[in-house]
Amino acid sequence: MSEYLLEYAEISLFCIAVLAVMLRALRTSLNRLADQTILTHVFVMIMMLFVFDLVSEMVEGHATPAAIAVNHVCCIAFLSLNLFLAFQWLRFVGYNLQLHFWHQKRTLLYLLIPLMVGVLLIVCSISQGWIYRISPDNHAIRGNAYFVYIAICCFYMLGTGFIAGRRVFIRRYYSDKLLYLALASCGVLPAFFFVLEYFTGTHPFSVYSMVVAVLWVFLELQSRMISTDPLTKLNNRNQLNVFLDSKMGQNSAKGSLYLFVLDVDKFKDINDNFGHHEGDRALITVADVLKKVCGPRGHFISRFGGDEFNLVAELPDASAAEALKDVINEEIAFRDETLPYRLCLSIGYATGRGKGETLKDLFERADEALYREKAKR
Repeated sequence: MSEYLLEYAEISLFCIAVLAVMLRALRTSLNRLADQTILTHVFVMIMMLFVFDLVSEMVEGHATPAAIAVNHVCCIAFLSLNLFLAFQWLRFVGYNLQLHFWHQKRTLLYLLIPLMVGVLLIVCSISQGWIYRISPDNHAIRGNAYFVYIAICCFYMLGTGFIAGRRVFIRRYYSDKLLYLALASCGVLPAFFFVLEYFTGTHPFSVYSMVVAVLWVFLELQSRMISTDPLTKLNNRNQLNVFLDSKMGQNSAKGSLYLFVLDVDKFKDINDNFGHHEGDRALITVADVLKKVCGPRGHFISRFGGDEFNLVAELPDASAAEALKDVINEEIAFRDETLPYRLCLSIGYATGRGKGETLKDLFERADEALYREKAKR
């Protein structure tokens, strides 16, 4: 084994080991949601890319029929996996960003067309040499239509970068800025190296860039899982307590501290009559409304559990609190028009009384206000 091949094998095996560790942590620590299942597929596919590329490097230059056949298999698998990986990453970002149209089969079918075309061209290259060809001395050489393969990969990757990257600049997604940067990087970085490889003929550094990008995404997701509700992507109950602990008893130029308790009316009926999938959809809709209304205002929002949400805001007076309630209810009413059931919130709130008050006292007064609100309905 040459010194170059030995070094390349060491780097590849190291990357595989890193991915294996992340995959194990992913499968044991995260909830089995659709986007996280797709992410496990992404990890496995990147690992397989290293395996096929390494095997191809080992057999290149050996002009035996068996070695040439192995090189064909490795080339087809490596190139096809790159296409599937780019497509899966686009799916992962769509699910992670909770884009509703991503669940539509017709959308996925349309997005699959470039992938299927690319795979067909790769398989046909065995005889036609369109995307790649194997020389008599068993070296893989790019075909005349190799740019089509690069264009399809970049179509998916740059699409990912656009979808995730645009949210970086939207104010209501400010708290998720780092995650969206990480998601966008996993599309933009490989696309950049794909193009660089095409023009320079260098080694497939796009695969290494994928490892770096998915590592960034993995670390961001792990951080979010500690503090985030997996369904709505809002802060969880623990983060709410930590935030309130830091705010209780403090003076602020913005006004008094207000704790809002929000509850979905007749949520059990939604689950019973329309199924738990629609119940989850209702909760995600409420979360989207809170992000849209409260995100740009800098308010803290969280899901307490079940169908209960919390909002913490520093407001000048009770009239500002009532105005915030009205804006939230107006936005909920607007979303309600597109749903097959009635979506309505009950909202109660209490203002902090300064030093000496406990979190329990503040929550009890906010809950009492919520119950009075429900009694009016």
